[in-house]
Formats: sequence, structure tokens, C-alpha cells
Amino acid sequence: MKKLVFWEMNEINFEFVSYYIRQGKLNNFKSFIEKHGQYTTFAEKKYEELEPWIQWPTVRTGLDYKDHKVFRLGDMVESSIKQHWEILEDRGLTVAAVSPINGVNNTRNSPFWIPDPWVNTRVSGDGFAYRITKAIKQAVNDNSEEKLGFATALAIVEGLLTKTQLSSWKTYLKGIVGSLKKQHWSKAIVLDRLLADIFIALWNKHQPDFSVLFLNSGAHIQHHYMCSSPAYTGDAKNPSWYVPKGADPLLEILELYDSILGELDNLPNTRLMVSVGLQQVPYEKITYYWRLKDHGQFLKNIGIDHTSIQPRMTRDFLVEFESPEAAAIAVLKLKQVMSRDGVQMFGEVENRGKDIFVTLTYPDVIGDNFSINVDGKEYANFEKDVVFVAIKNGQHDTVGCFMDNQLKPGDLEQHFALKNIFGMVMQHFGVKMKNSLAAT
Repeated sequence: MKKLVFWEMNEINFEFVSYYIRQGKLNNFKSFIEKHGQYTTFAEKKYEELEPWIQWPTVRTGLDYKDHKVFRLGDMVESSIKQHWEILEDRGLTVAAVSPINGVNNTRNSPFWIPDPWVNTRVSGDGFAYRITKAIKQAVNDNSEEKLGFATALAIVEGLLTKTQLSSWKTYLKGIVGSLKKQHWSKAIVLDRLLADIFIALWNKHQPDFSVLFLNSGAHIQHHYMCSSPAYTGDAKNPSWYVPKGADPLLEILELYDSILGELDNLPNTRLMVSVGLQQVPYEKITYYWRLKDHGQFLKNIGIDHTSIQPRMTRDFLVEFESPEAAAIAVLKLKQVMSRDGVQMFGEVENRGKDIFVTLTYPDVIGDNFSINVDGKEYANFEKDVVFVAIKNGQHDTVGCFMDNQLKPGDLEQHFALKNIFGMVMQHFGVKMKNSLAAT
């Protein structure tokens, strides 16, 4: 039986891939699509359910959101539903993963498991797996402030020296130069190159039966730089201070993914499945994304007592309290935090009992001497509490793409439910499912 590698290529729009193929680029994508076909998937209908931390659990469990009920990033750790890798491990197969968003590691003998940097779950593997997990978590969560701790830098250097391919160093060097030029997308490209190199190195060492690689920088770049690509045909434009004239971050990440596609497709005795989960459509209203620098300090400044904070992706964070009463008080206070022109600063605050999920939703410029209103009082210089993340260019759409190097064009129904991919994984290993909660 062939090994199965599943690449979760998060949220890439294949209309953009097709555009660049027509320009004579992305030869691996071109060849793969011609040989094996390209299929489309559909996910939920409600926009609020079109989130990657909802839809990747759908792929891994075979359940729609209404059945798995995993709504927030980090919530999968509270679920009792088995994911595909646990079901396969129960059948005596070896399983592994690198950075699977909202994935929880309930495996017992995985040779390597490097978690999603936003989810608190176990690490599996040797000492390097633990060191690089901690480093990636710190680097990703402090990315907007461009901070790298000493231990983080050491672990990244270790990864570069021991896990990378010689062919990858062109990408690393270009990314370093781009970062020095304040081309912020360059760091995201370097991260995905490093994650892919780590995955390939560990795969070659252990050759698990089933393994998952999740890469998110393409989604990040589409979200924030889509409108700077010639593949985008709308009217929105990013300012020149944000993306220099002539730069095309989208092409840069797709050229990296084109290389990774060739590398994964050439792994020995391996079936490769690729899914994007969702895609994006242009978001043409100028919206700025901001992130709190120190979530705990800001909450302390405005008088919110709490027990712990878990930063999530970009603008989001989870706050835990000693009691539901304390959480309810915090919800009321955060909902009443306003800008001087009367706009809510935290427009999404969800009370979940003893914790609350918060999003800093203020969409406009936060400049010098920016004051906010807290409990009817002025809170001055809020700009010192936040860091600029990006400008929104894309939002989620239900359509996705699926490819498989064991198929030919036309082998599958052209358009099918995203949750059906779970069954394809199970079928590869001969596992028959009564449903996605228990295998027969």
C-alpha cells in the first residue's frame, strides 16, 4: 500500500494559479493538473462558518459544522470526535503532521507531530520537534512586532542547518533580503518553505503511512496582498507604502508552492492529495487589521482581571476567568470600548462561560494620539498598545479545490462536498466507516 501525504494548501484560489500558468509560470501545477485533473469542493453556506478552523476539522472528521460543532480556533482540543489520523492509528498505521490548523494531537505513537502555533496540544517526536514548535509559536504570535527570542532564533537556525534542502536556500536568501526591505510577506514565505523542508526531512526519516502538511502563508498573502496581483481584475488598489510598485507577493508564494508540489509528488511510493479547503473573493473596502501588543497588560490597564490569555490568529484572543460572573463583566466592559468617533473597538466578544473569545475589529487607521473611551473615560495613546498587521484584501468563499496524483481527469464528480475527502482518505487505507465517529 502506498503512503498517503495530504497537503492542506490553505485557501489558495486556483483561478489565480490558472492565470499564472497562462503566463508560462507554475510548471508543476500545470503538469499535475493536466495529468490528474482539478476538482472543486463546496463547504458551508453561512459566511460565519466559512473559516479554516471550522472547515479543516470537517475534512479530518467527515462532519459538517452542524455535526462537529468546532467553531473557534483552539476548540478542537475540547472535542471528543476522532480525527482521521486517530482512526488510522487505531488500525495500526503510523501517522504524523506538521502544523495542522485546529488539529489536536491525540495520537499515541506518532513519529513527529508539530502542532498549529495557535493550538495548545501535545508535541510528538524528538527534541527538535519540541524546540521548533516553541520557536514557531513565538515567531508567529509576535510576527507583527518582528520579535524573535534567542531560543527561537537558535531553533530556526537548527532547522535551517539540519532539515533544509540545498534547493531551498534561494528562497531563504530572497526572503531575508525581502524582510530587510520591510516586505512583510517575505517572512511568511520563509516560514512555509521551512515548514515544508522540515516535513520532507522528517517524512524521509520516518516514512509514516499517513501524514499531513498544513501551509498557511498563501492564505495570509491572498488575504492581505491579493489586490496587488495582476491576476486580480477589480478596482481596489493597495497603497505604495504597503506594496511597492512591481512587487507581486501572490506570485512569489505560488512559485514556492509550485516547487513544494513537485517535491511532494516525487516522494517515493506515495499518493499525494491536495486540498485548499476554501478559497477567497476580493474584499474591496479598505479595512486595517490591528493586533494588541500585550493582551494581558491592556486588559489590566482597563481594569479587567483574568487568569490567562491565549493569543489566536491576527486580531483574535481568548481570555480565561475564575468564574462566569467575571467573564460576563469583562464582556460588558469590552463591548463598551469605543473610538472617539463612536466605533466599537472590540466588535466581536463571545461569552463562553468562564472564557471569552475577542476580536479587535476596529477597521480604520490608528495614528498618533489615538484615544479610546473606556467606562466613560478617555484612554489616551491607544496606538502604543497595538501593532499594524495588514490591510484586508480577501474574504472567505465556500468553493475549494482538490487534486490527487492517483486520479486522472474525470475520475471524480467535478464538484463535491468538502467533507467527502475524509472518505477518500479512509478508502485509501481500506477502512470502512459506518460514520465518521466510529470505524468498522
